[in-house]
Amino acid sequence: MPDIIHVDLDGFFIAVERQLDPRLADRPIVIGGQPSTRGVVVAACPEAKRLGVRAGLSLAIAASRCPQAAFLDGSVERYLEASAAVDEILRDPVTVGANAAVEWTAIDSVFVELGTFPTGAGRGTAGSGTATGDGLHVAERLRERLARELGFEVSCGVARTRAAAQIASRLSRPKGVLYTLPGYEARLLAPLDVGLLPDLPAGARQRLVMEGISTLGRLADVTPERAKVLLGSRGPAFVRWAKGEDDRPVDRLQPPRSLVREVTLPVHEPPSPLAATEADLHDVVRHLADVLAMRLRAMGWFARTVSLRLRAPSTLDGPAPAPVGPKPVMVRSVTLREATALGEDLRAAALALLKVLWRRQPVGGVALVVSNLQAAGPQMPLFPLSAPEATAPTAETLRARSGLRVLVDERVLGVGRRRFDRRVEVLPDLRRRRTG
Repeated sequence: MPDIIHVDLDGFFIAVERQLDPRLADRPIVIGGQPSTRGVVVAACPEAKRLGVRAGLSLAIAASRCPQAAFLDGSVERYLEASAAVDEILRDPVTVGANAAVEWTAIDSVFVELGTFPTGAGRGTAGSGTATGDGLHVAERLRERLARELGFEVSCGVARTRAAAQIASRLSRPKGVLYTLPGYEARLLAPLDVGLLPDLPAGARQRLVMEGISTLGRLADVTPERAKVLLGSRGPAFVRWAKGEDDRPVDRLQPPRSLVREVTLPVHEPPSPLAATEADLHDVVRHLADVLAMRLRAMGWFARTVSLRLRAPSTLDGPAPAPVGPKPVMVRSVTLREATALGEDLRAAALALLKVLWRRQPVGGVALVVSNLQAAGPQMPLFPLSAPEATAPTAETLRARSGLRVLVDERVLGVGRRRFDRRVEVLPDLRRRRTG
């Protein structure tokens, strides 16, 4: 039976906001809106939590307790992009094995059931044959890659069951890994507080404690009939989880919420001749569509919604403080009649969106997002991929693999990237093509 890893992205929303704007690194952050509104706190950084700010608290009260905090509205699109970047690492067969299953239960919570490695590869050594990976070593590799490539600190719990893995990840906070030896799940769980049980209904812990059931070990001794009285129809399942028993599989067919690729253009003030032209933007959009189409086909997914985002030029290098918050962004989306993995379909949709969005204004970045993803199944078109696209190395595939060098002569790509998006390309000089 393969190990299951539960990955908990610690302070996910706060981490994304700080990577979007590094000036927030030394400031307390509260996400949910401005203090003048009637909203509530969605997330708060540890510095704000120490001052009594917590999720669900009124924003006005949060401002009185932590007046020096930066209050942000949040950016759902950016959070989805960040989780999509995490998803690609979690599905990397080199890291988690071939045919690994990945299931997101929240935007910052995900299960990974390990696939198969060449014998010994799960421990970082080469070998022959196949074997299930060692969950502890894979979890360590995931933590290292997510921190190095995306800048996210995560906690990982490893066990043979979902419930035990999720509890282990909570115990490993912050930034740790807790490995549960096979067969020792019940011993690990027995002395723990019953409130650590996943998906426990609101108020259930207090009800259990009043009945003298304060630990998971005591809950494990409850009969199914009494569990139904105390916890409703899911009571018997909670009892099994408290024993370390959980036969729920990780959903192997669940696709991610979205895939995103972005290109960052040079920052130049208009009317600089280096500003991106219509031809440049068309090249960029085609390139992004090719890359996403190749990724969709490689994973066996199909997309119904295409979104294009144009970001205004901006820098964070100036000494003067700039207003805190997301940079000016223009976004448009279109939902296709049928889900597709064809580059020509994605290109046509993206170019149509570009025609609507772009009005000759300076552009600092272009992002293409495909969402509403579906796995291949009986509802998909009978022949979703034409034979040439499915088998032959097409121009689209060559462009996707080679980057914008194939599209634009002598254009040099850098390696610049935002921390949470490992597929951001930077075009440092547009002048070479025009003057070459």
